[in-house]
Amino acid sequence: MLHSATPDEIARFSDTAHVDVAPFARQNDTVRWDGRASVAKYHGDDTTGEPYEVLHSGPNLLLTVGATRLLNLLSGAGGNAYNATNTRIAVGSSNAPSLIGHTALTTELGRQLVDATPVVATNTLTFVATFSTSSANGSWQEMAIVDAASAGTMLNRLVFNWGTKTSAVAWVATMVITAS
Repeated sequence: MLHSATPDEIARFSDTAHVDVAPFARQNDTVRWDGRASVAKYHGDDTTGEPYEVLHSGPNLLLTVGATRLLNLLSGAGGNAYNATNTRIAVGSSNAPSLIGHTALTTELGRQLVDATPVVATNTLTFVATFSTSSANGSWQEMAIVDAASAGTMLNRLVFNWGTKTSAVAWVATMVITAS
């Protein structure tokens, strides 16, 4: 007998197996979250020229605490908005798999306030943060959007091997979230 998966089962499976659930989402009137990131790498602190390397990640995971924060903001229940005043991109050195219940990066190296107001274009939200030569040096394996200078609510978590950042380079992290 064929088992018809529940939306929770499909979401759990898609987060671990990276299966496209868009057809299911469209048929069942659900919102699909797609978060991706890139890192542009520059020699020194001058990020005005061409980067020497740009890496692009696979999808990230919307966390329970992040989804709850979004729903609270949508309903007017309050909480820090993910704006230019509060939002940081945080990076860490753990490559442990993302779990929906995570509330913090496993091994945080640092977090950087976004460079400007996050940009909304149609159904896409983009955050950009520049990590200078003196910021968050180490092996970048995890990344997240957070809403405070320390602690706070982590919206998402992404695991990807970005490489090792040193004091000789500046990296520009961009996180793009699409809701469809």
